Amino acid sequence: MSRNSPYLSPLHASRQERGSFWAFIAPYLLVVAVVFGISLSFGYFAGIDEYTLTFSERWPFVAFKFSFGGFGLYLLSFRYELPFLLLAFAGLLHLMRPGLARVLVAIAPVVALYLGMELYYIVLHSIVKADDLLLLPEGLAVAPLWAQVAFYAGVASWVLALLFLLKRSLRQLVVPGLLCAAVLVPPAAAVVAPASFLSLADRHGINIVPWSDRWTVILTGRATSAMLFAAAKQKALEELALLPLLDDSSRDPLVLGETLGEKRNIHFIVLESFLDPEQFKGLKFHTPPAPPEFAELRRRMRVATSAVFGGGTAQAEFELLCGVPALELYTSAEFNMLNGAKTPCLPQLLSGVGYRTIATQSYKPDFFNSEKAYRSLGFEEIHFPTAYAGQRQTYLQYDNRDDYIFDGDLFKQNLAYVAKAMAEGRPLLNYVLGTYGHLPHEIDFSRFPHRVKIEGVDRNSQTDLAINQFYYRAEALAAYLRELRRLDPRGLIVVTSDHLPALDGGPRFYEKFRYALSAGGEFKENIWFYYGPQEKDTAWPDHHYEFMDFILDVLTERRICDKMACKNREAWPKEKATAEYNAIMRRGAGLGGVAPPLMAGEGAAAPLAPPATPSPQVQ
Repeated sequence: MSRNSPYLSPLHASRQERGSFWAFIAPYLLVVAVVFGISLSFGYFAGIDEYTLTFSERWPFVAFKFSFGGFGLYLLSFRYELPFLLLAFAGLLHLMRPGLARVLVAIAPVVALYLGMELYYIVLHSIVKADDLLLLPEGLAVAPLWAQVAFYAGVASWVLALLFLLKRSLRQLVVPGLLCAAVLVPPAAAVVAPASFLSLADRHGINIVPWSDRWTVILTGRATSAMLFAAAKQKALEELALLPLLDDSSRDPLVLGETLGEKRNIHFIVLESFLDPEQFKGLKFHTPPAPPEFAELRRRMRVATSAVFGGGTAQAEFELLCGVPALELYTSAEFNMLNGAKTPCLPQLLSGVGYRTIATQSYKPDFFNSEKAYRSLGFEEIHFPTAYAGQRQTYLQYDNRDDYIFDGDLFKQNLAYVAKAMAEGRPLLNYVLGTYGHLPHEIDFSRFPHRVKIEGVDRNSQTDLAINQFYYRAEALAAYLRELRRLDPRGLIVVTSDHLPALDGGPRFYEKFRYALSAGGEFKENIWFYYGPQEKDTAWPDHHYEFMDFILDVLTERRICDKMACKNREAWPKEKATAEYNAIMRRGAGLGGVAPPLMAGEGAAAPLAPPATPSPQVQ
C-alpha cells in the first residue's frame, strides 16, 4: 500500500500528516478537557458535582473507577451532552478562518455555560436555567458599573471577533451553517414541542430528577439539563392554559368579611438582605454589631424560611403576599408572569373587605416586573422613588439613580404618608419593600462611618459592608417601629427579610463562619419581627408562604381558621399547595381570557385541621 494512501493510520503516516491530524483533533480534545476540568475542579470545591468525586470520606479521586456507582455514573451524563457540545463547537469553529483565535472564539460559549452554571450555584446555591436569562437585565441593572462594563465588553468582543474571523466564501459557510442549524434543533424542539421532546428523552433514559435540580444536572449534563428544564416548564405552561378558571374557595372575601372584627391597619415591611450578624459564631466582633435599640427587637425576633438565598427578592414577595410556595413551575420568577390581571392574594382579599392597599417599592417599576405584579396582587396604590417614577404619582422623594434609598429615609417618608392615610379613616395595608441592603452593599461613609470592627474578614469586603449597613439599618428600623407604634398602637406589624445576602462566597462563607440559622444547609432561614395581637396558641409561620394566613389568622382572632385551613396551623400536602399555586398563576397571567371576578360567597370553605406546633423564638 502506498504511503500516500488515505487509509493509513496516524501511526504510519508521515510527520506532516500526523501533524495535520493532531492539529485537527486538538481543538476537540481541548473542549473535552475544558468540560471535564471545570466540572471536576468546581465539583470538588462545592460546585454542582461536589459529591460525585468522593464516595468514601471525601478522599480525592476515590471515585475514579469506571463503575456505575462512581466515575462511570459521572461519565454517563456526557453520553449526549458531549456530542452536542462538540457539534456546536464544530459548527462555530468551521464558520471561521483557520487559526488559534477561532478556537478561542468557538470554545468561549462552552466555557461560559459551564463556568456560569458553577459560579451561579456556588454563589446562589441554585441551578441556573434557560429562562433565568430573562432575569439578566434585572441582574445587570443592580450590578456594579465594572460588572456591567465587563459583561457588555465581553459580549461585544466575542461578536466582533466572530464577524472578523468569519469565512468570506458562501460555499465555505454551507457545511458549518448546517452544523449550527442542527445544534439549534434540540433547544427549538424543547420549546416548540416540549411533550415530544420529553417523551423522546425519557425513551433514552434522560429524565429530570424530581427531588433535586442539582442531581439532574449531574446526571444529564449542563446543556441537556437546561433543555429538559425548559421543555418541562413549557409543557407545564401549556397545560396551565387549559386549566379552568375556578375561584379559590379558601380565598373568598365573604369568608374574611364574616370573620373580621376590628379592621386593624396592617404594616408589612420586607427588607432586602436583612441578616443578624450575631448568628455568625465564627466571626469576632471588637465593637457591637447591633445598636443598643436592637435589643428590644431581638426579644421579638423569630425565624422563617424563604424561597431563596442570595437573590430573587420577588420570589420572597410572591410567597409573603400570595400565601403559596414559589414553585417556579412556569417561570424562574412568578412576578414576571403576572400581567395585571387580578389574582386572589392578600392585597386583593383585603381590598375586597374595604382596605386601602398601598405598596411602596423603593426601586424601579420594572424590577422583577413589580408594577404589573403588584396590580395583579391587588394593590390600589403603588409608589416608586421619584428617580424612577416618571409621570406616576408618588410620595417617595429620592432622585439618586446610583444608590438605593437608605431604610431610615424610606421609613420617615412612609410614616408621614401613613399618618395622612390614617386620617382618612379607611383601614390600610401598608406594604413596604426596602432595597438598601442590596448587593454590592455600598455605603456613604461620610454619612455612615464604620461602626463595626470585625475580625475574620477584610475591611470593605461584602461581609464588612453588609454588617456595617446592618448597624444603621437596625437603628433606623427600631426608630421606625417605635414611631409607627405610637402613631398606630392597634396596628398589626410584620417585618421580615427577603433572603440572606450572598456576601463573600455564598453558602460556603456561611458554613465557614458557622452561621447558626441553617435549614438543611440551605441557609434560607431569615429573621422576622411581629407587633400585634397575640394569644397563647398563636401559630407562628415557619415559611414565607405561611405569612398571609398568619396575618389573616391574628387579624380575625383565629375565626377565619375555623372556616378554612390556615397554612400556619397545618402542613399542606404538596398537591393542595400546587393546586392553589396554579389557580393564582392562572388568574394573574390572564391565560385563556379574563378571569371572572372574585365573587364573595362562591365555593365552600375548607375544614379546619389540627393546629401546627408554634415555631421556637430565637434567643
